[in-house]
Amino acid sequence: MRNPKKVLMICYYFPPIVTSGVARSFEFAKLLPQFGWEPVVLTVKHSKDPWIEPSLGEYPKGIRVERTLEWNLAGVAEFLHGCCSRAARLVGKTLTRNLFREFLCFPDSQIAWFSTARARRLARECDLIYASCSPFSSSVSAAIVKRLTGKPLVIDFRDAWSLNPHASHGRLHHAMINRFERFVLGVCDALIVNTEGAARLYAAVYPEHGRKIVIIPNGYDVLTPVARRPTEGEFKIMHVGSFYGSRNPDVLLECLADIKRKDIVFIQVGGGFDSYERFKNEVRIEIVPPVPREKALELMRDASLLYLKQGWEAGVSEYIAVGAKTYEYLATGLPILAEVPPGDNAELVKRYASTAYAVTSNVRADLRHAIETAYAARSQTSVAIHPEFASKFSRRELTSQLAILFDRLTFSNE
Repeated sequence: MRNPKKVLMICYYFPPIVTSGVARSFEFAKLLPQFGWEPVVLTVKHSKDPWIEPSLGEYPKGIRVERTLEWNLAGVAEFLHGCCSRAARLVGKTLTRNLFREFLCFPDSQIAWFSTARARRLARECDLIYASCSPFSSSVSAAIVKRLTGKPLVIDFRDAWSLNPHASHGRLHHAMINRFERFVLGVCDALIVNTEGAARLYAAVYPEHGRKIVIIPNGYDVLTPVARRPTEGEFKIMHVGSFYGSRNPDVLLECLADIKRKDIVFIQVGGGFDSYERFKNEVRIEIVPPVPREKALELMRDASLLYLKQGWEAGVSEYIAVGAKTYEYLATGLPILAEVPPGDNAELVKRYASTAYAVTSNVRADLRHAIETAYAARSQTSVAIHPEFASKFSRRELTSQLAILFDRLTFSNE
């Protein structure tokens, strides 16, 4: 048997960090040896990402992991903004934008992660470079290393970068991102996106790089089938994860307040949300603080209906993102209530959920009708995992696709 090839995996989000961005890279790193690839992971030693809680996760075992430091650029930007804000208040002005964060932390604050020099050294012992985004600065670092070493480069955008419909950058900032993105696409040998919609958009905007675009979706780590549950008792509508911006449960809670059924309870796993005080006296609501993934999956087994929310954005006509939560929901076989815009997320739920209530109209009456229909059908609702979903979106199948891509790129360079 031939010796395994080595792949340098540049992954900022990696255990012990605990966030949704970790699972994809971690599972790839665990499974790639089964397909003849030995991973060498380069990640951050101590994350300075202000959105990441101090990690209580475990360090991975059986995977070679190299760690480098990160300078707290986000902290510097916040400090400078705070100083300017205080000065502005002295003359009766209010600063609404943190320009330091927008232009110093470019393309993101992780540009201050000292990855490029170490990646260059590690790449020399590897056959291929793989960079996982976000942060998208990792793709810039990887492109520089590719230029310096000549090793094949695979960039995994996962979500879109400049074409992200939820991004809200100024014109200059967006123009700068476009230049960086064009540089990365020009250098890399393959660009991975995780939805068909993202592939269509990137092929349309960058037709000269269309042949490089590969779709490898997110997937599930393990199937967690739920046995048929008794129909008596509470009807539990459960959401797992955090709410922010337009991704909030307000319309759902308005519908539940109108329905006025005491046996319907909304369970939010992942901490509170902004409108809780507004609805707490009108709707039965249970708040569960953030819990480890295994505990969240255990809680989901007791749900009657899983709630999936994706926000509508002004001026956006094509929604291409599919959250990791969608795959974990589908892996339970439970009914799903999806309050989402038309797009890849809605289509995935419609195709693979055992029972799908997909509301894509952004009309409150339609959402209420879906809730009432789900409640009325609770005794007849089936619980089953779609066999095509089970085979198509397993981490092993997706890792196999990644390894085939690696093999093709290194074969052409031998």
